[in-house]
Amino acid sequence: MKKFSNILVCRTDKIGDVILTLPVVNALKDFYPDARITFLVSEYASEILYGHKAIDEILIYNPSESVFELFKKIKEKNFDLAIVVFPVFKIALALWLARIPIRVGTGYRFYSFLFNKKIFEHRKYAQKHEVEYNLNLIREIGVEVNEVKFDIFIPQSAFERINQILEINEITPGNYIIVHPGSKGSARDLKPERFKELVKKLSEEGFKVILTGSESEKELVRYVAGNEKNVYDFSGLLNLKELSALIKLASVFVSNSTGPIHIASAVGTPVVGFYPPIKVMSPRRWGPYTENKTIFVPNVPFECKKCVGEKCKFFDCMDRINIDDVLRAIKEKVGVNV
Repeated sequence: MKKFSNILVCRTDKIGDVILTLPVVNALKDFYPDARITFLVSEYASEILYGHKAIDEILIYNPSESVFELFKKIKEKNFDLAIVVFPVFKIALALWLARIPIRVGTGYRFYSFLFNKKIFEHRKYAQKHEVEYNLNLIREIGVEVNEVKFDIFIPQSAFERINQILEINEITPGNYIIVHPGSKGSARDLKPERFKELVKKLSEEGFKVILTGSESEKELVRYVAGNEKNVYDFSGLLNLKELSALIKLASVFVSNSTGPIHIASAVGTPVVGFYPPIKVMSPRRWGPYTENKTIFVPNVPFECKKCVGEKCKFFDCMDRINIDDVLRAIKEKVGVNV
């Protein structure tokens, strides 16, 4: 079996997708402990990778750069193996031009001839979890995967800042629930009104609730928070490492199918998630990769097609999720008798 010493892993889409690729770099490092591993990633998602013990270098993928510019950047690194986890034509072409000896990718794209090791799996059928699809790419070249590990690195400075913020707000670490109502549009979401209802019920039950979100989600978070007691708006306040620390110290994390739910599962925090009844967005493929989870999928009498950003012709399926059931699930995670 060929031994590789200089490996490139390419995943250039969103934060959650990158997190679900971390088991690939860990498995590669375990199998080739002396190899140098570089991760090609979008600037937007790159912060989550910094400090990761299996990653030696981070390369930023700029969608506006030409194939020639990307080829030059890759060629000078002299990689002997490239794993294209998220297929992008420009990346596949740049790897081929760079003459990387082994190029692993999907066999189901018009440009798949640019890969010389192919795996033929249609992810759109959602028969496996994304983590398993990702790991199958390296199993194709003989890498043995003995353990699925994420190992997100959170610096001590992030914990220190979070502890300071919690102390100012008189919140005890491990004694709060995070509700993250936004998403980046990767799936059909539970509506803000339902999150508002959930937060109100949690407040009335005496829980401390921290709402998180990006700077662009501040208005959404403010609406969900309302004027409820013991509800704290942390939107736009934290970078990714600090958010990871906050999630690590939480008792439960609640959200739609979005990047932070994968941070929560990766750092060991119990999760409650909301997923639509759409095959390509299903929890079978995109759910948090943990046993400590409760997932709500609305019960509908048919299989939905992709409807993100569109008004459903029949009803909003996500409204069929019962918020009292969600409240009970959260209380079970916290250890409160229900």
